[in-house]
Amino acid sequence: MVTRHVQSLEQAIAHCADEPIHIPGSIQSHGFLLVLGEPLLEVIQASENVQQWLGKPAEALLGQRLETLFPGLELAPRLQALSDDDNNPFHLRDLCFDLPDGEQERFALMAHRFAGQLIIEFVCASRADDAYDNLYPMMRTFVTELENARDLDALCRLAVREVKRITGFGRVKIYRFDAEGNGLVLAEEADPGYASYLGLRFPAADIPAQARRLYCTNLIRVIQDANYRPARMVPPLNPETGAPLDLSFAALRSVSPVHLQYMRNMGTLASMSLSILVDGQLWGLISCHDASPRQVSYQTRTACELLGRILALQIEAKETAVLAQRKLELRRQVVQLLAAMADRDSVVEGFRSLPDVVLEFARASGAAVIAGDDYQTFGNTQRRSSCRRWRAGCRPIRSS
Repeated sequence: MVTRHVQSLEQAIAHCADEPIHIPGSIQSHGFLLVLGEPLLEVIQASENVQQWLGKPAEALLGQRLETLFPGLELAPRLQALSDDDNNPFHLRDLCFDLPDGEQERFALMAHRFAGQLIIEFVCASRADDAYDNLYPMMRTFVTELENARDLDALCRLAVREVKRITGFGRVKIYRFDAEGNGLVLAEEADPGYASYLGLRFPAADIPAQARRLYCTNLIRVIQDANYRPARMVPPLNPETGAPLDLSFAALRSVSPVHLQYMRNMGTLASMSLSILVDGQLWGLISCHDASPRQVSYQTRTACELLGRILALQIEAKETAVLAQRKLELRRQVVQLLAAMADRDSVVEGFRSLPDVVLEFARASGAAVIAGDDYQTFGNTQRRSSCRRWRAGCRPIRSS
C-alpha cells in the first residue's frame, strides 16, 4: 500500500513537471478574457464565462467588434500606448456596466500583447484602496528603511511586514533559493492561527522548471480562490495560430490542478507570489497565503510588484557589497600567509604559524595538520585522523 502511494506521488510530480502551465486553455473565474484581432479589434477568442457577465454565449461574441460590445469604450488610443518591449498587462481604465441580473459590476480593463496576440482582460475590481492612493509616501518610507537595513535578514523582515500591511494576507513569507533550487524561509509575518514556516526548507521539486521560468518573466501571480471553476477558452485553439492561447502574462491565467490541490492541502485558499530577480536570476519569492478567498486589486498588485523590484535592487546591492568585502579579506589573508611563508625556511611551517588566518580563509570552524598518526589542532577541532601515513615532510590539511 505504501509503495502504491509512493508511486502515485512520483507520477503526480512527473506530470506536474511536464505540465504546459502557460497554455492551460482556461482562466480563473473572477473576470473574463477576450482575444482581439487587429486592427479592427474583432473578437477571435473569448472565455466561456462571458455569458455570466454579458448575458451572451462566447460563440455569439466571435467576429464582433469591441466597439459593438461596449459602445463608447474607445480603447484604440489607449492600446497604442502598449509597449512592444513589455508583455505585462497594462491598465487601460476601469469600467462599470450592468450585469444580466440587474446588478452593476466594476472591472479593471487590462491589455497586453504576447506572441502576436492582443489579450484584453476584464478583472473584477474593488474600490481603489488606500495602499495605492498612498503609494509614493509608502514607498518613500519603505526605501528609507531598506537603505538603513544592516543585513539581508533585516531587508527580508521589512519586506514581509510591508507586503502584509498592503495586502492583508494572513501569512507572508520570503524564501531564498539555493544552487539546487531548494528554498529556505528567511522571514515571515503571520496572523494568529497560521502555521509558521520560518527557518524551514522547501524542496526544489515544489516548483517545477517551467514554473520557475514563468516566475522569471511574470513577476507577480495571484490566485484569489483555490476552489474556483475554470472558464475554458472558446474556441480552444487560437484561429490565427492553430495552437492554444499562450497566457504566460495574463493575470487571469488558470492554475494547475496539482497546485490548487497543493494549496488546499496547506489550508490555503488564496495566494500571491512575488518574484525576486537578482542579476537576472530567480533569487527567491515573497509568498502570501490566506485561509479564505481574497481579492487583490490591480492597484495592490502594482504596489507589491514595485516593492518587489525595489527589494531586489537592495538585495543585489547588499550582496555586491558583501562580495567586495570578502575579496578584500581574501587578499589580506593571502598577503599574510605569503609573508609568513617567506619569513621561514619551510613553506609548511609558515603556513602552520597562522592557524586563525587559515581558518578564516577557508571559512572553516576547525582543521588539523596531520603528520602520520599524529595531529595538531587548529581552531576547535580535536579529531584524530585515520588516514594513511604520508611521505615524510608532507602534512595535508583536512577541514572538519
